Formats: sequence, C-alpha cells, structure tokens
Amino acid sequence: MKKNIFADRNKNLKSIFKDETIFYSEFIPEKVNCRDIQVKELTYLLEPINNKKKASNILLYGPPGTGKTMMSKFVLNELINYTKKAKYIIINAIQDNSRIAIYSKIATLFKLPLPRRGLAVDEIIDRIKEELSKCDFIPIIVIDEIDQLDSKQCSNLLYDLTRINIDDKYFCLLLITNHKDFVLKLDPRTKSSLFLNSIEFNKYSPKDLKDILNQRISFGLIPNSISSDLVGFIAGYSSRRGGDARIAIDLLYKSAKESDKCGNLELTKDVILSSSKSIDYIKINEKINYLGKGELKLLHILEDGMLSTDIYSKSEMPVRTVRRYLSNLEKVNLIRFENINSNTGRTRKLFLNFDKSII
Repeated sequence: MKKNIFADRNKNLKSIFKDETIFYSEFIPEKVNCRDIQVKELTYLLEPINNKKKASNILLYGPPGTGKTMMSKFVLNELINYTKKAKYIIINAIQDNSRIAIYSKIATLFKLPLPRRGLAVDEIIDRIKEELSKCDFIPIIVIDEIDQLDSKQCSNLLYDLTRINIDDKYFCLLLITNHKDFVLKLDPRTKSSLFLNSIEFNKYSPKDLKDILNQRISFGLIPNSISSDLVGFIAGYSSRRGGDARIAIDLLYKSAKESDKCGNLELTKDVILSSSKSIDYIKINEKINYLGKGELKLLHILEDGMLSTDIYSKSEMPVRTVRRYLSNLEKVNLIRFENINSNTGRTRKLFLNFDKSII
C-alpha cells in the first residue's frame, strides 16, 4: 500500500519551536514589555466604566510597530475579564474604510443582523441606537488606522458616535493612529465633541526590542536555539527601521521557520540575513501601498545623503508639493532627516530607511 506523504513528517521530528503561536500577529502576551506607562494610562482612562461613570475618548498615537494595537487588546481583555460592564470591537479602517462599513461592524457587537439589501447609514444608526438602549454594557469601539479614513467621512462618523447617548449608554472611542495630526483635519464640531485624551507611544529602543524578542524566545523557541549576539543583531536591524517590534518578531519567526524546515535547531546569521531581505521586501511594499503616484515618483529620485536643497532642485516639482510628499514619506518611516551645518547655513540631510534596490 502506498505510504501517505505526510506519514513520516511528525515521527521523531525535532523542532526549533516550543510554541509557534507565540510568533503569530494576533498573539497577546501575558505581560506587555516596555509599555508600563501606557498600560497604566489606558487602565486609568477606562476605569470609570467599572464605577458606572463616563470614560473619556482616547487617542493612541506613535510610529508603526510600537505596540499600540497589541497593548490595547491586552488592557481591554483585562477589562472584560474583570467586569461585564464593557465589551469591545476592533475595526481596522484600512479594511473597513467607509462610514457605512464601520457602522456595519459596530452592529456585530450587538449581534445585530443586517439584511442583505443595502441599508442607508441613518437606518443602520437607528438600529444601533435601539440595541444600545437595551444592552447592559458600555461598547468600546476601537478604530485602528483611523487616519486612513477620508477626513469628511471620519468627521461625520466620529461626530455621530460622540453624540449618541441613550439612558446613560454611550460609545467609548479608542482611536489608533501613526499620525497624531490627523485630528487637525477633522471639522471643528467633531474636534470639540471628541474631547480626546492622548497616549503617546515612542519607538522602541534597541534594549526594548531585545527584551521583547527574549520574551518571545523564552516561550516560543527551544533553549539555546539563538545566541544573545544574534538577538542583538535582530534588535539592531529593527531599530534602524524605526524601532518597529513587528519587524523584529517577523524576522525572528521567519528565520526560525527556515531553520526548522531544514531540521536545524539553532539559528545562524546567514539564515537571518537571508530572511531579512524577504522581510524588507514585504515591509517596503506594505508602505508603498500607502503612497500616491507623486510620492512614488519622488521616492525614486531620493538618494541616501541628499541635502534638502538638492531634493527640491532635482524633483522639478513645486516646493510645497515636495514638502508634503517628504512629510508623508517620513510618516510611513521610509525616510528620515537630520539637521546639519553646511556652507550655506543649517540644512537637512536625507537618510533612506530601506534598501533602494528593492524598489
């Protein structure tokens, strides 16, 4: 009888992984490293829900990969495990990028079935209000990547949600963004009704990244599978790319998978270097998807070490346009500037945060 090709895969096969789920993007650790201050702040701001008081709306902001979404899930899970007075839903504004899509997601928090035929926004809002009046919990609406919404739709959505208050039932909003200045684009009535409390997430230091990696390693990999020098190498690699913990964890995971596939129980620098090229390619393409044609055109012109004056002359675009494009490229961490002294006075020097050969 023919032997199944999977029959020998799990027989006496040793793995570098102790628990592979530790490296999944949805994994939430039992303890959040390097974010004690932010955990305390968010806990304090949500505490009124336990005391039947109104919690503030909250804005979490900071560079990509600094733990905003993960820390939010951690605190919110702690909250709903402590009390039945709250429930939450996380909505990603890249995936659900319209007002009606977000309201439809909010409806699922109440297990509210919506007909297949299209409903007007006002109809969905009325149904949500009805469910809110009957529920026995405070709904916490987490909108991740909130800055990806059209500014007009975003203003209308947030204004509507902040004005809904039925029998002391209300929506507590937790907004997550890489760019705090998205608030400036909201219309004045929305800004005044939001009354946001802000929590900042600075980029992780190399030491922070090593602590985060070592936590994942201790739970996810077998002992002695990676040297401390290579942990430092991965932390440095991620630090040079904006202190993004997701890059560090992804690189560690991909390298471990490659080693595991070959039956190796220890990571080598060669495997990590090979995996880093793939990680760079994936991460750069994720960021490029955010860019418009003008920003892409400028990106191809930019070279490591260029002075800001050279960029303006070489781009052949209006200075104001170039400044806007450069600002957007900085926001997605593709470039960074450092102030320097030159023969003509103080200027800015450009540094690329990626290998240009990738694009």
